[in-house]
Amino acid sequence: MTPRRLEDGYWRAYHDFYRWSNIWRGSAAQPGPHERLRHLAYAGGWKKFEPAWDLLIRSKRVVRALPALERTLAAFGGRG
Repeated sequence: MTPRRLEDGYWRAYHDFYRWSNIWRGSAAQPGPHERLRHLAYAGGWKKFEPAWDLLIRSKRVVRALPALERTLAAFGGRG
């Protein structure tokens, strides 16, 4: 297998795994509505908006987004 085929296969699997239908299915498998919403927000927000995160990181502006991210995560709380 060539490095190019390996990388192409990786990205194909990545896109298949993080389809909205799979994110919803993963969310539905969570034990309660709070956990389902947390899963949706995390998986959807991180994986489906990855280009926006990449731009923030590359432009060194992610620190400015940190308060909003912390508020969002804190709204879901912890398990314990």
